[in-house]
Amino acid sequence: MDIKQLESSVLDNAVAYMVGLTFPLYKTILINGKEYIVGSVNHNSNMISHEDLASHYKIVLRLLAGKNVKLLANQNEDQNISSKKGFSVLIEKTGVSNEECLQLLLNVTKKISRSSVDLKKEFARACFDGRSSWDTTAHYLSIDVDRDYNRQDAIIEIIESIGIEINVNRREINHQKNDQIRIKKNSIDKFMSEIGLYSFCRTKLINQGLKNGR
Repeated sequence: MDIKQLESSVLDNAVAYMVGLTFPLYKTILINGKEYIVGSVNHNSNMISHEDLASHYKIVLRLLAGKNVKLLANQNEDQNISSKKGFSVLIEKTGVSNEECLQLLLNVTKKISRSSVDLKKEFARACFDGRSSWDTTAHYLSIDVDRDYNRQDAIIEIIESIGIEINVNRREINHQKNDQIRIKKNSIDKFMSEIGLYSFCRTKLINQGLKNGR
């Protein structure tokens, strides 16, 4: 599947997940002469077991079955996609500019915002499934996002529409670190019980953090 096919696809959970995984932080990579948009599931190697990662991979593999997208380990024979342990969903973009790709992803995101609660939840799950981090002190779950406020607002609209309270850390324009979207402490329980993550590792980390914080 390439980005134009994704944009024209009938919305389902697989499409919502792919967009939620790739949209917050836009990244591309060249593999064997083809350029792909990358949605990565990243973990520090000392934080994830082989069994948990394999289980997560199988869930995503089943979800995306029939969509004709690449699903590769982050370190594989073709390319080191990420320095972190995990796997990545790759959507072909060859011949399409980054600006057009971002607009197509935004178009699908806006369709999701007008769609069913289930698809909104799948999108929200994907946003936090791949690269979210748990703050053990403040007890919030956060994702890094590109400094593109139109795209940030599209993500925020979907998450807030399903009853999840967030705050946004928008840094100075020239700041080296990414902006962040954070699920507030008082919404973490709701997020985990009504939406949740496919990532076994992050689920255990968050549940333990919530337990310790009570």
